[in-house]
Amino acid sequence: MAEEIKSAEPPVAAATEVEPTKTEKVESPTPEQPVETVAAPAPAPKLEETAAPKAEGAKADGPPVEEATPALPELTNAKWGPISPNLATIYRRLPEVFEKSKHNEVYGVQLTYVDGSTEPTFGTLLILQKFLRANSDNIEKAVEQLAASLAWRAEKKPLDSLAVEHDRAAYEGLGYVQVLPETGEVLTWNIYGSVTDYKKTFANLDSFLSWRVALMEAAIAKLDLPNATKPIPDFNKGVDPYQIIQVHDYLNVSFLRMDPDAKAASKATIAVFRDFYPEMLSRKFFVNVPLLMGWLYKATTLVLPEATVKKFRVLSYGKELAAELGDAVPEVYGGKGVKDVKELGDPVKLSAAPVVEAEAEASAPTATTQETTGPTTTTPAPPAPASDP
Repeated sequence: MAEEIKSAEPPVAAATEVEPTKTEKVESPTPEQPVETVAAPAPAPKLEETAAPKAEGAKADGPPVEEATPALPELTNAKWGPISPNLATIYRRLPEVFEKSKHNEVYGVQLTYVDGSTEPTFGTLLILQKFLRANSDNIEKAVEQLAASLAWRAEKKPLDSLAVEHDRAAYEGLGYVQVLPETGEVLTWNIYGSVTDYKKTFANLDSFLSWRVALMEAAIAKLDLPNATKPIPDFNKGVDPYQIIQVHDYLNVSFLRMDPDAKAASKATIAVFRDFYPEMLSRKFFVNVPLLMGWLYKATTLVLPEATVKKFRVLSYGKELAAELGDAVPEVYGGKGVKDVKELGDPVKLSAAPVVEAEAEASAPTATTQETTGPTTTTPAPPAPASDP
């Protein structure tokens, strides 16, 4: 006998129940309950059809593989040649550097970035390569130093220091720039023995740094970086041809009593050149250094990095310099160039020399004539005081 179906609300199927897969009739309906036709739901999708689509090339039984990032277009420059991945990476980060520093000039070179362009300018690559090499190809450190250097140049405007006049009484005779004709190398002469007044030269630190930066910028201008055509090799793959030689002459400088203002100025100058002029020092010569100080310095080089030691040279006698740099150096340094370094001329603008008015010719003193019976005597003038050492 057919099972009696109670007259009740139709049951609600649980979400987990599996519904029939075909149309079914309710057997032996009573007159009170007519026959109902129940539409069968669509079949449940198979498990593999509900899974996320696999990346192309992934194994059927393996985990999904993330799609590869599209490769960036290669950068090219006809004069530069192959551009290393690190150099390309720091170039692509220039927009964030410009946004942070609000400046784009370094050593007279305008850094440029054109969105979508695949050919950076030669000058931009040259400057970026210097910052990469200075940081041993560490991109993050190079970007950080570049941004800091641009911000410093925006604030200090070092190129403007070439246009302003600096105190002649404080800096005359202290610095010169020379280009060696045989090699084209640029060198700066720092003549510390010419300092006559340590307070006047070093006490005003901002004034001294402005003059010293002007001397550096005058030397860099001789490199003519905006018109450079020779690429700088990648880190550890060759020599940077755009660097400067420094000569520090300590003739007549006392090493026994270091002036505190001079010491502070030296420390500040080193920090400025280290932070904002990377890869600009080729070699540094310390000349006319007393034998004792030279021996002590050579002893300290045993604990310095090899790369740093290679750039430093200590000479006890100035005339030894010609053997290092050639005959073009001045005669006082053993060369066949100008007789004295002063003949190279001032590369930095100095204030006009103070006008020294000629003392009015003193008229013969009018002595009160006295009649005396004794001879007339002349009292000698006292000796002039000895000048400071």
